[in-house]
Amino acid sequence: MENNRVPQFTMNNIVISLYFTIAYAVLIIVYLGLPINIHSNFLPILFIVCSLLFSIAGIYFAGKSYKRAKISSVILIIINTAGLLIPLIMLLMIFT
Repeated sequence: MENNRVPQFTMNNIVISLYFTIAYAVLIIVYLGLPINIHSNFLPILFIVCSLLFSIAGIYFAGKSYKRAKISSVILIIINTAGLLIPLIMLLMIFT
């Protein structure tokens, strides 16, 4: 019988990637929950920078564990890649 146990360092990478994904979701909820009159030029830039960092970190840690935990890594990579599109679209809207 085959042992399907995943090593601890792989699980740690999956959990760290999940934490970054949750932090990114909380960042979006907080940013969208702010009243319109509080928004300044600084807040969108801060949101873009933080969301880029969270998404890239989530993709990095999910990619590190891809060899051992393929399904969960692919799911986290897809979610974080979709989350990475939001700040990229905002950057396109700012510079055009």
